[in-house]
Amino acid sequence: MRDFFIEALELIIGFFLIAASVFVAVVAIGALFGGVTLGGGLPTIEGPWAAVIFAVSGTVVLLAVGGALYLGLGIYANTRRTADALELLITLRR
Repeated sequence: MRDFFIEALELIIGFFLIAASVFVAVVAIGALFGGVTLGGGLPTIEGPWAAVIFAVSGTVVLLAVGGALYLGLGIYANTRRTADALELLITLRR
């Protein structure tokens, strides 16, 4: 049952990362034609620079968040394999 939840979590993470990457692409295309308002009294960035800035920053955020989530799942998988290997080693020594 534990494996089911871990695999389901991997699928959910993958789905949300794909959905977020599509969102970044759509908003970058929208920024190409409309611009991006930064808020806080900062000027609006328009044209191709808005699309490039949003696409690059969105991609960096997706890589950081997705990498951290998959790193956590990888640490779990490696810890589990190490525990299984140690358990096998202990049973072989008896």
